[in-house]
Amino acid sequence: MELDLPALQSIDELPFIREALDFSHLNTDMPSVAETHERVLIRKRDGWDLTAEIYVPHGDGPFPVMLYIHGGAWAVGSTVGVRRKTMRMAEQGFVVVNLDYSLAPERPFPNAPEDVIYAARWITQNIGSFQGDAERLIVSGDSAGGNLSAAAIHTLHGDPDAVDGGDLAGVPVRFAGALLYYGVFDFPLALEEPLSNQEWVEMVFHRAYLGPDYLKRNREPVVSPIFSPYLDKFPPCYLVCGDQDSLLSNTLAMTKALANANVPTTLSVVAGFDHTFDYVEHRLDGVTPEIERIIGWLKDVTG
Repeated sequence: MELDLPALQSIDELPFIREALDFSHLNTDMPSVAETHERVLIRKRDGWDLTAEIYVPHGDGPFPVMLYIHGGAWAVGSTVGVRRKTMRMAEQGFVVVNLDYSLAPERPFPNAPEDVIYAARWITQNIGSFQGDAERLIVSGDSAGGNLSAAAIHTLHGDPDAVDGGDLAGVPVRFAGALLYYGVFDFPLALEEPLSNQEWVEMVFHRAYLGPDYLKRNREPVVSPIFSPYLDKFPPCYLVCGDQDSLLSNTLAMTKALANANVPTTLSVVAGFDHTFDYVEHRLDGVTPEIERIIGWLKDVTG
């Protein structure tokens, strides 16, 4: 799947561009799950509701759990857009919490990482009500969601005070593994090698998401997890990226950093595919073998 990003003149256009990047039309031939819970309230904050969709698989629990963080450059995307791909994981025996987190520029950094970290802590206290086992928790996300997943690991495994934890500050979370699809792990590298993402790297990644002082922030571990001093505390990681993806260098750099920290790390570079290729498994030949490898790895790390 080749993703052509709309041209941007101003970050003020982002709320209108969201409709053009809506992937809800991909929700056909849906996987089979036992229960779907929409708009589950995770947190109320400043007049804004953090919600999630939760999918429960068929069978008898407790099931391993996946916290999933959609992509979209921290500014677009939604739970609905990744509903099919996340239900695919629920069909395989995972309770999936598909999070609808804060988007920039309306709710810029640090709102998104705070939402993800809060959700992980909420899961440890509440997922039993959905037949989930919080002791077997995977964090996963694509693109910006891969970044937020790694930022959550940095915080919850190493620096619990890196963001405002709200009323769940101090609740411990241990991830059993991390599944990171074509993520942004190194903001300075993205600036150095933006390739086809040049406008978006400058205008959205930095100015919309991080704000006007983005150069002060783009090496912070909650922004660029590759700079985390706690990489050795990361759980087993599976990183996947298409060989046509302009963010491949970020995946390769993060893989090297994790391997150097002695983290059990699996890298899959899938030939012939670009960004978001896994969104269209049901429409694109050759994707299913990679999804099956991912599912096998997930089942191994969650026992």
